[in-house]
Amino acid sequence: MIVSHRICFFIPFAILGLESCDIAGLELQKTVPYEYNVLDPKINMTALEFLYQDREDTVFKLMQEGIAYAGLAEEYSKSDRTFLFLTNDAILRFNANGTVNEASYFGFNKVNGEPASKWEDYPVEEVREFFRYHIIQGFYSYDNLGAENIPVQTLLQADNNLAYIKIQNARNSKLRVNDIPLTPRFIEARSSNIQPTNGVIHAFDSFIIPLTD
Repeated sequence: MIVSHRICFFIPFAILGLESCDIAGLELQKTVPYEYNVLDPKINMTALEFLYQDREDTVFKLMQEGIAYAGLAEEYSKSDRTFLFLTNDAILRFNANGTVNEASYFGFNKVNGEPASKWEDYPVEEVREFFRYHIIQGFYSYDNLGAENIPVQTLLQADNNLAYIKIQNARNSKLRVNDIPLTPRFIEARSSNIQPTNGVIHAFDSFIIPLTD
C-alpha cells in the first residue's frame, strides 16, 4: 500500500511571507489584528452598593457581616473615601489541616486563647474600630500615588489613626498599605482602583492593624 505524505516546510514559507500552510489538511492560524483596550475602573454605584450587590461569589461575605455588626454601613455611602475591602481570607482562613490560619483576623485576634468563629465573639466597639482603620479619608489611587509612602488619615478614633499607602516600585506595581520599616503588618492589594461614585476601592486578602510609635 502506498501512503502519500504532504509536508510543509516552515522556514521557506516564512521567508516567502506566506500567512499559512496546509499540514495534514489543517491550516496554521492566520494573523488576527490585536485590539487593545483598557477596562473602565468606574462603576455606577456607591462602595456600599458594590459591597452588597448580588453576585455569584461571596468573597466579601464576612466583611458584610462585620460591617452590619459594627453598624458602619452608612460610612460606605459617604464621599471622598478610600475603602480597603477585605476578602473572606483576610478574616477567616483555614490551613490544610483544618486549623484557623493565624494570619487571618479571627486567628490573629484570639478569644480566650482560641480563634474566633464569628464577629459577635468580639466587643462591637472593637470591630467598629477595626473597620474604621480600613477606611481612609480622601481619594488615593493609581492616579495620585507613587513609589513613596504617603501618610493618610483613617477613620480610627484614636491618636494612632495614620496609615501609609504607596505603589510598589516593582514590575507588577502593586498597591501596598503600611509597608514601612518595623511595621507589624503590611498588605498588598489583590485588586485595585475600583472607582465607585463616592471614592475608590482596593481589595485585600489580609488586614492591617494600627501603627504604634
